[in-house]
Order: sequence, then C-alpha cells, then structure tokens
Amino acid sequence: MRFNSLLLLGLALAGPLLRGESEPARDAGAANTTPALGALPTDPTYRLNFGDRIGVALFGEGDLSAQQVIDRNGMVRLPLVGEIALAGRTVREAEKLIENTYKKEEILKSPQVTLTMAAYAPREVTLLGAVRSPGTFQFPADSVSLDIRDVIARQGGFTPVAKGDSVAVTRRQPNGKEDTVVVNVDRMMFGRSRKRENEEVYMIYPGDRIYVPERLF
Repeated sequence: MRFNSLLLLGLALAGPLLRGESEPARDAGAANTTPALGALPTDPTYRLNFGDRIGVALFGEGDLSAQQVIDRNGMVRLPLVGEIALAGRTVREAEKLIENTYKKEEILKSPQVTLTMAAYAPREVTLLGAVRSPGTFQFPADSVSLDIRDVIARQGGFTPVAKGDSVAVTRRQPNGKEDTVVVNVDRMMFGRSRKRENEEVYMIYPGDRIYVPERLF
C-alpha cells in the first residue's frame, strides 16, 4: 500500500511538469499559424515580386497580422481591407501603402506596419536577342538590383550584330501594367555622348525582360 501511495504521489507531482513541457509544443504549433516574421533578412529597398511570401505585422494589432503570397496579379489580401497591390513596390513603399490603406478605411488611426520576407519567389531576368547566351538569368540571392551592363556581361555580352543603343527593358508596374523603355547601353559602356546623368546607370530588377535587337545593315 505504501508503494502504491508513493507511486500516486510521484505521478501527482510529475503531472504539472509534464503539462509544463507540453505547453511549448502547443505554442510552437500555434506560432506556425502566424506570420514567420523576420524569417529572412529584409532589405527595405527590395522590390516585391510575384510569388514572394511576405509577413505583415501591425504594431499592437496581433489579430491583423498575416502571411500572404503575392499572387499573379501582384495582390495580397489583408484582414479588414481586402486586396492591395504590392508587386513592384519596395518593402518600405509597401509598408507605407498598407498603413495609408488602414487609415483611409478608418480602421486604425495611426498604424505601424512592419513587412518582412518569409520566402522569395524564383528571381529571374529574361535576356533575349543579340547576346551570346540568351535565356533566363537567375538573380543573385543577395542582390536587389543589378546594373544592366552587369546582366549583359554575365550572359556573355553582346554579339557583333547587337544594336546596343536600343536595348528594350520591359517591367511590370505596381498597377499590373507593363512598360517598356529603350536603354542606350552602348553609351553606358563606352561613354559616348553622355548627356544626362540618369542615362549612365540603369538598374535591372527581378522579373524584368530584356531584349537586344540586331543592327540592320
């Protein structure tokens, strides 16, 4: 009888400890249902892309936190405000837009938003036309942008028939529309007739498409 009493007493004392050990496991499971904020280093100048998974946290408003994937239309759906277009914006621009949306909808008076990267989408640039190695270029994981000259050099450079003064770059804007600009890469590379400071450097971002035409002889 004494043995049984000691056994029961031991189980009674061990019970709270066992329950205490099980609590963190439940907390960890619950944490998986909330945004994995801070999972990856987040550069405030990084431009959000389709397929990126982001965590959105509002200071003091835990129930409004969310983790979302930016869909093919560049949108995410956030609590109480619905869809917001974020693709093409920098992290800092996206934070400001979300804050302004919550204020505009009169949901929060002074929201403070922190946006972090949970997972990056495949980060590609397409380079076609008169280059030595046309195709898809994988953007370096530690870079948020590259000079167009670096992108072309990484793919072997221009072919002899390339029209380097008329390189077309197509980029999707935050509103979902695509814009194409013509870039004089020759002038950047060889310093020919540099007239405007902003023509000396042109940055390429993940998702851009570059086409190098051929010269007509």
